[in-house]
Amino acid sequence: MSNKKDQSSSADNNQERMRKQRRIVVVSSLLVLVLIASIFVMIFKDQMANGTKPEKKQATHRTEQKVAINYQGQPFTGSSNAPVRIVEFADYRCPYCKLFEESVVPRLQKDYIQTNKASFYYMNYTILGPGSVLAANASEEVYHQNPKAFWSFHTALFNAQGDEKKEWVTKALLTRIAQKTVPSLDIKAFENALDTESHKNQINSDNQMAEDLGVQGTPTVFVNGKMIKNGLDYDVLRDAINQALKKQNH
Repeated sequence: MSNKKDQSSSADNNQERMRKQRRIVVVSSLLVLVLIASIFVMIFKDQMANGTKPEKKQATHRTEQKVAINYQGQPFTGSSNAPVRIVEFADYRCPYCKLFEESVVPRLQKDYIQTNKASFYYMNYTILGPGSVLAANASEEVYHQNPKAFWSFHTALFNAQGDEKKEWVTKALLTRIAQKTVPSLDIKAFENALDTESHKNQINSDNQMAEDLGVQGTPTVFVNGKMIKNGLDYDVLRDAINQALKKQNH
């Protein structure tokens, strides 16, 4: 009889200890939760007092355009006071850029540039290899030597465009085109510019600006800083320009 009582008493003691331990765990957990909640309340009050907001994840340039186009020092045609600025980011080896040059630019010239409603800027986005960079360097040197001759060289270079899959751009070809289109060309300076890639910084700057603006291919067209989807479609581009003109008039 004595042994059974002892066993019963021992079991009761063990159960009591377990109940106490569970109470301690529950109370400790509640204290931790209260402490965490207090910390969050303190942080929130501090933010409200300082007028700050939780940091917002910065949108990428693919989803939200934040960068302004830098027109300074870029080749352009038309009036510098025109209310609308059209920008083309392009590659001299890109066949779609050649199509834009041949089918869209002449209509822009007639409808907007010659009437002083818009100016047109060309900027590099050299995405098709070393030949693209070489051609861009040549055009930058022409612009440096004779800004008025730039567009003649520019047009002739697109006219000479070869197979996109082949490296048709050569120093000899660029030199021949420059000699034909640029009056009083300093041939030695031109050849030296090609050999030393003297306009590499400008080209890199154009490429970086294109990336920052979210340009993903060529040609990409902007109207007063706004990227135009399907800019190769003249009707789409015309509507965008007309909308920009209306905004300028209000």
